[in-house]
Amino acid sequence: MRKQIYETGFKLWLSQADVYDWVNKPEASWPCSSIEGKSLFVEFDSNGLVDISDGDIMADELNAIVADHICYLLPDNHCCNVFMTPLNLNK
Repeated sequence: MRKQIYETGFKLWLSQADVYDWVNKPEASWPCSSIEGKSLFVEFDSNGLVDISDGDIMADELNAIVADHICYLLPDNHCCNVFMTPLNLNK
């Protein structure tokens, strides 16, 4: 995982291995994932999603994987926290 957090947004890069680990996480797996076997890049700013490497992903899966990887890294007062609600509450 690679991340870049800045005042008005963030960028997140997940490798194929990062995505595989998330999709197959014990007791928190994502069956029928549309991104398993792929890498993922997203960019968010205060208005929401700015850029994505592959638009062929279900919105709920995108929200879940991004939130699970970035929400604990954003400062409490970051403008993107409103978009990030983790589904897997175990860090």
